[in-house]
Amino acid sequence: MRPEEWQALRDARLRALADAPAAFATRYEEARERPGRWWVDWAARSATGTAQAMFLAWDGHRPVGIVGTFVEDGGPRWLISMWTEPAARGRGVGRALVDATVVFARAAGSTELLLEVTEGNDPAYALYRACGFEDGSPGDPHPDGTPTRGMRLAL
Repeated sequence: MRPEEWQALRDARLRALADAPAAFATRYEEARERPGRWWVDWAARSATGTAQAMFLAWDGHRPVGIVGTFVEDGGPRWLISMWTEPAARGRGVGRALVDATVVFARAAGSTELLLEVTEGNDPAYALYRACGFEDGSPGDPHPDGTPTRGMRLAL
């Protein structure tokens, strides 16, 4: 993404949190209250360097999907914040977002990509399996207590 796309990033993220609250650790209310400067900073950090990135999928001028990646300090690279607008599902948007993240991670020198998916989110799990992710150890429970499943993709 580009820094000037911060409003599209904010809008896509808020729609994701409203549509699928059980899939994300961040709550909609928390994200909605963040000031514009927070979103500007997040977009700028996500548009430069290799430590983190956010990708948006577009249908014309409207973002219909979002995904992110970041590297923990001295740790692994993660795929995070994955979401596709319900009307855009089944059209390859999710696959394209995962593919963009994989390309970025490889170019950044990462050797694996990790993610966590909440139990019961079978469509997301199926997408990740189709993209080559393998089951890993149990993930950290979602803040609402729902178990998560860790997944790993060797790069």
